[in-house]
Amino acid sequence: MKHARSLSANEILKLIFKYLTEVSSMRSYDDIIMVLADMGRALTSADRCTVWVVNDDKKSIWTKVAHGMDAIELPINSGIVGSSIMNNEKIIIDDVYKDDRFNSDIDKKTGYTTKSMMVIPMCDNENEIIGAFQVINHKGEKGVFDERDMERLLLASTYAAETIISAKLTAEIEDTQKEVVFTMGAIGESRSKETGNHVKRVAEYSKVLALAIGMDEKEAELLKQASPMHDIGKIAIPDSVLKKPGRFNAQERSIMDTHAELGYSMIKNSDRPLLKAAAIVSYEHHEKWDGTGYPRKLKGDEIHIYGRITAIADVFDALGSDRVYKKAWDDDRIFNLFKEERGKHFDPSLVDMFFENIDKFLEIRETFKDSFVQEKEIYGETIKVLGAYGTKAKGFGTSAFLLNPKNVIDAGNLLEPLEEESLKIENIWLTHSHLDHISDIAYIIDNYFSMRTKTLNIIGLPQTIKAVKKYFLNNLIWPDFSAIPMNNSKKMTIKYTELEIGVVYKIGVDESIEAFATDHTVPSCGYIVKKSDTSVLITADTFSLDNILEIIDKRKDIKSMVIECSFPSDMENLAIESKHLTPKLLFEQLKKLKREDIELYINHIKPSFMNTIIKEMEQYRGKWEANILKDGDFLYF
Repeated sequence: MKHARSLSANEILKLIFKYLTEVSSMRSYDDIIMVLADMGRALTSADRCTVWVVNDDKKSIWTKVAHGMDAIELPINSGIVGSSIMNNEKIIIDDVYKDDRFNSDIDKKTGYTTKSMMVIPMCDNENEIIGAFQVINHKGEKGVFDERDMERLLLASTYAAETIISAKLTAEIEDTQKEVVFTMGAIGESRSKETGNHVKRVAEYSKVLALAIGMDEKEAELLKQASPMHDIGKIAIPDSVLKKPGRFNAQERSIMDTHAELGYSMIKNSDRPLLKAAAIVSYEHHEKWDGTGYPRKLKGDEIHIYGRITAIADVFDALGSDRVYKKAWDDDRIFNLFKEERGKHFDPSLVDMFFENIDKFLEIRETFKDSFVQEKEIYGETIKVLGAYGTKAKGFGTSAFLLNPKNVIDAGNLLEPLEEESLKIENIWLTHSHLDHISDIAYIIDNYFSMRTKTLNIIGLPQTIKAVKKYFLNNLIWPDFSAIPMNNSKKMTIKYTELEIGVVYKIGVDESIEAFATDHTVPSCGYIVKKSDTSVLITADTFSLDNILEIIDKRKDIKSMVIECSFPSDMENLAIESKHLTPKLLFEQLKKLKREDIELYINHIKPSFMNTIIKEMEQYRGKWEANILKDGDFLYF
């Protein structure tokens, strides 16, 4: 077998689906766990893999089967796996005997020598940890795991978690097969930024139409369970095409259109009735009644009834749902299209059944409406977190928020996530003058100086501007770019603008930013960013929240707040001296807030204190749900 690191993306996905297809035909829970372990081992080129499951009492973890081991049960906080589960932490260790968490007793009992290890927690749909994947001893030349192996094990853990939940909740193999098929379909959709509810709705619509045309209950239910796989082939489409926000060009369209055949080829050889039906749906749901569809230009009754039904269900849901690239159509526009496409795109008798059962379709859409905000383009109604942490470390960026292509708050981490896109930045809104908030001003200028065509505007409090000019971009620490013209231009590379507290500044169409005073060791401010009618409040570094809580209580447009929390509670004296917050200090102050409809995000955690602070958040949070930000996250409006 090829080494996992030499596999292409398509080969990885085929490998995953090979194992998931095997799982779908199994009746034994132990067999399912072993196949999942085999999948984890194959994807990471590990010598051994164990799938651990958290007991219902949340006090222990167990595995009935593991490569090279008998059944075993351990306390939930035991060893490296326990640490991963308790702290929701992904772990890579090159030499476990140098890690105090490693329990060497298992090696002594088995005679096996563990060297390298990687562990990833598995979570259910409620983000509750249900177990962990553990792989041991990489079989590569260096014998250690890396980030590529981590990405592949993460992919495996996503599928495995759903499979384990399904197998645990039901002893009926039919239900387990259905859950696996649905999960595979939902993951296919998620790569193109659709939602899990999309495949649920398509499944329900399909059954309504199947029953309406006279299909018996058993076959209608089979189609309902198969239809989530209609776009499974998208899993093999490159991200550059699949996630493009705009229209496809001719070449991209031809690539995208291959997903029907790709999906069919993945599952066509199964002899399970459910997967046979899914293969038909995947292959034929883009065929059109008049013969102009793809991939085979089938016409009329040449198209299997499963494909004709799923086509209507899929198009109705796609048109009526928000996507990253479009807003949902209103119902009248959708109905007019179906009338126009009767006998062209769609089977005319099925269109008639669609309108006769329209109330059922609308009820299904309402029942399974999307209950979460989908990821939108970062240039739309979102803010992207470029840097979320309180100090730099490998894999951790310091404070920076991308508001839109031209505007960022703070400059702690711009160069790495944006690269050449940083050329588009025109305004950097500083909160204060500390290095972790200003450092990448230097680097985005330095790396792309010859390519800059617009002056970079550094905006902040008068004291902040003065500090940056005097102590940073001063020709001693770094060049004074306010006195250096851009290439082929008489305009200077940067300029400075002093802002005023409480003044609203326009930063785009229906977008504005407003500074408010914060409590830190140097003059500082936070910002309220407004897009359309909704606002997000970002504190940056602060200690007292009195002013902030007063603003939030008054401003009903503020729907979420980002508040720093830098130190654990046993370092309260340092936090107070440096005017930062601990979990205890933070949640004590939040008790004063009158509103209960605010989403709370936490940033600026020092990475070395991450695990401790996460535990303390749970201890002190009270009624609050605290969302801890990481680099690359989005804030939604």
